[in-house]
Amino acid sequence: MQRLSRAGFKKDFVCPAILADWWNDQCAEDPNLLQDVEFRVARFLGLPLATVRDTTASLTPPNYPQAQLRRVRDVDRDRLGPAIHSAMRIGAAVVRSLRDAPPDAVVPPADGLAWRATIQRAGSAVTLQDIVADLWGRGIPVIPLDVLPAPSFQGVACIVEGRPVILLGHKHDEPGRVAFPAAHEAGHVAAGDCAPGQPVVDEEEEIADDADIEIRADQYATRVVVGGDSVPRVDGGSFKELARMAAEIERTTGADASAVIFAWARRTGDYAKATMAVKALYRGSGARRQLRQIFDRYVDLDAAAESDRALLRCVYGDPERDEAAR
Repeated sequence: MQRLSRAGFKKDFVCPAILADWWNDQCAEDPNLLQDVEFRVARFLGLPLATVRDTTASLTPPNYPQAQLRRVRDVDRDRLGPAIHSAMRIGAAVVRSLRDAPPDAVVPPADGLAWRATIQRAGSAVTLQDIVADLWGRGIPVIPLDVLPAPSFQGVACIVEGRPVILLGHKHDEPGRVAFPAAHEAGHVAAGDCAPGQPVVDEEEEIADDADIEIRADQYATRVVVGGDSVPRVDGGSFKELARMAAEIERTTGADASAVIFAWARRTGDYAKATMAVKALYRGSGARRQLRQIFDRYVDLDAAAESDRALLRCVYGDPERDEAAR
């Protein structure tokens, strides 16, 4: 455990993601279980068993030299390495555990407006649930993560097991706030920005990034959630006025009110007022529950391999971990 900790994998990640579901603190004192732990660590890290058994060897995860790190503040590639590797392993476990073997993934149209036009929805606005349901229907898993090594990331677009996968690492629960990064990562997939061994990793939405790849993905997401190239501006003095103006914009244009409010937050940096405004519209929670509900439609936890079930415990809403935490 000390070697894993030095490599960036702390106990709060190792226990649910690598060790067996029956593991407890007493197991750590049983030398008869060492071989089982060694096998699990070797499989997770992709290292030879001999390296894991060598107590002088580092348990550093594989690095991803072609990973594209975006919106990164004071975090180097090595420190993000454990989170990136864990995300790739979790994504692969999800793909292997799908209920039905889907056909090849159907990538969304390269133009965000063209994709928006095809997304089935109940009202004029395109919601988080609409976006994520469409992606899963295309064979592109969208995975809400709950357990990751720190430092973590906002979102990753990657190719695992030959399939595009989107992983969401931050724990925001406002559907309108989560809709934008979900559509942003879909924009990376649509543009072909990610490839096997070459994930796109967005660390933090609040960090500006003027690289072409990010400007393009932001425009894509804006077109999907708003229906145009720019978000209608609001300048409400109070959070209630901000909410009122955004609701009126949604009614007249079909742009999601929460997306309008959080676009204002990205411009002003006032996420506290944006959060209060979204709550005033009764849209301040439910994103992670919606993500998990759609996840459960497509992923068969009971049929998953034992090692994959451990990785799947890192996905938000794992019943066994939730029960253990009570």
